[in-house]
Amino acid sequence: MNISFTPFNSWKFRKRLPNSRRGQSLVEFAVVSLVTYMLLAATLTFGYLIFVAQGMQQAADLGARELSQIPLDPELTFEDALQESTVQDRIYSEDYLVFDLATLGTQNFFTDVVPTWPLLNQQLATMMIVDRPDLDGDGNPDHELLRYPGTLLSNPATPTGFTVGIALVESRDGSGTETIRWVPVVEEIDTEQANDNAGTNPDPFQVGPNPINGVVALRINYPFQSASMSSFRSNPAGQFEPTLGNPNIANDGGVVETNASERPGGLVNQALAGGSTYGGTYGLGAQEALGQVIRPYRRVISTQAIYRREVFQ
Repeated sequence: MNISFTPFNSWKFRKRLPNSRRGQSLVEFAVVSLVTYMLLAATLTFGYLIFVAQGMQQAADLGARELSQIPLDPELTFEDALQESTVQDRIYSEDYLVFDLATLGTQNFFTDVVPTWPLLNQQLATMMIVDRPDLDGDGNPDHELLRYPGTLLSNPATPTGFTVGIALVESRDGSGTETIRWVPVVEEIDTEQANDNAGTNPDPFQVGPNPINGVVALRINYPFQSASMSSFRSNPAGQFEPTLGNPNIANDGGVVETNASERPGGLVNQALAGGSTYGGTYGLGAQEALGQVIRPYRRVISTQAIYRREVFQ
């Protein structure tokens, strides 16, 4: 008796496979790659966020400790102390928030340049970013800068002609367009209440009879914006509901400044086209995602340190 059979891998057997199984590997790859990307993006984003937070806390401790030990007039306010030449030479100066890489030449930034900076600026240098702004809108970078993250502003008083401000987002409208309040990179923790800018508030830095006086209460602000994660508003249906349909649209034209007079420099016209993590007029960035230009994931990290003033002039 002769018995014949069709081999498992023969063309005839494969021909009888259901058409519904075609492309299965592509679907499986799409699902797995999406989850893998999300895990990788979260790991990179929050890993760097933790690194920045640790570095910023060390910077706050360093700045407050050094400022508490420098001989200054006991009646000086914190803001006036930061303008003292001794403080700017030894501890912190806004002149070093932006560095023009065109002036670097053959030097190494971290071994030749940073050691000549004030102590707090040296610590902040490890968290600076490379920025190539296009200020005339021709599609080509006008400068190559190494700068502190935040909003790039014009300031003729600095060596580079630029400075940095921090735009603190206070609220968003229905499309995600922001209302912002300007805060400095380095500021004092004072007794001012939220949204209360009226009148003179006690200044902890000044020496006086109050127990809260005569202390260095220092805060450093760092706007962390992710290059791999986008920003979404909460779903009105609940905190555990999907947010994919509620992206924060990048719209610099609708941004409202609540304290424009306190901005540390002039706005520079940076287009959002093409997407940039810290790009745009207000440094709030943009990403091209979901067929739209939306904001990157953003959190302002604030680290604080308090030291009793020890030395007076």
